[in-house]
Amino acid sequence: MSSLREVKKRIKSVKNTAQITKAMEAVSATKMRKSQEFALRARPYAFAGLNILKNLLVHTQIVPELLQNRKVKNKCLLVVTSDKGLAGAFNSNVLKKAENWLNSKKKQEEPFYLVTVGKKTKDYFERRGFEIFKSFTGFGDFSALKQTMPVADLILNGFKNGQWDEVEAIYTNFRTTLKQEVFLRKILPVRAESVEEIISGLIPERGRYAENLASQPPTTYNYEYKFEPSPDEILNNLIPQLLRMNIHHLILESNASEHSARMVAMKNASDNAKELIGDLTLDYNKLRQANITRELIEITAGAEVLR
Repeated sequence: MSSLREVKKRIKSVKNTAQITKAMEAVSATKMRKSQEFALRARPYAFAGLNILKNLLVHTQIVPELLQNRKVKNKCLLVVTSDKGLAGAFNSNVLKKAENWLNSKKKQEEPFYLVTVGKKTKDYFERRGFEIFKSFTGFGDFSALKQTMPVADLILNGFKNGQWDEVEAIYTNFRTTLKQEVFLRKILPVRAESVEEIISGLIPERGRYAENLASQPPTTYNYEYKFEPSPDEILNNLIPQLLRMNIHHLILESNASEHSARMVAMKNASDNAKELIGDLTLDYNKLRQANITRELIEITAGAEVLR
């Protein structure tokens, strides 16, 4: 049986842990809201670019290289996780899905390239002997478009140079504070539907952002276009920019999901700590009462002997 001192020490230790988890919960809640705001601010620009692309494709017969499906000889997988842990099953769910994808390609002897975003992904696959083509870390909590551009440019240049013919991404999509889903999506060749799905997914199912944005009707255009300098050149500049915004939104979605998952994990840890403190306090009182009872018995027995 533990002594009173040991139980008291454990109670103090658990209380200190609870203070830390409570503080981390508050910080994660603030970061989650800011990550959502960052993603939602960029959303109108992404939709505007997407609408321009749709209208341009209607008015021209040109099919740019990044929209063309070609024979798939090599595939590339982009895996997006976080640099930090303590986020519940956030990273493990992504890594499990990515590992299944990689193992299936190995089994079928299909060549692939692996590009990772986040320290957790890099460490995970290095330990398991997978060759990583390129890894990116340190994007921070609120990445700007210029920070995520190296990832997009790597993916873009590899496709243009014929290094890979198809690119898929595995990331976590933010649905609600308590619900995030791991998605596998094809991002190259570019499909307008895929870009639209990702941008539309930025609106959460619940909360003030859902109320403010879900009711807004989509923008439509019926303009007659005059192409300067040429349709080919316009499309070849617009589509890479849409891809950059696409990958930027993937990373922002992952950031918001990470902070949400960490907030929930820290809340659960705080609740468990409170429950543990209650159990330890009960044990402490029982031990204390047992010691008092023993001392009273010893005093009574001593008094009887003296009589």
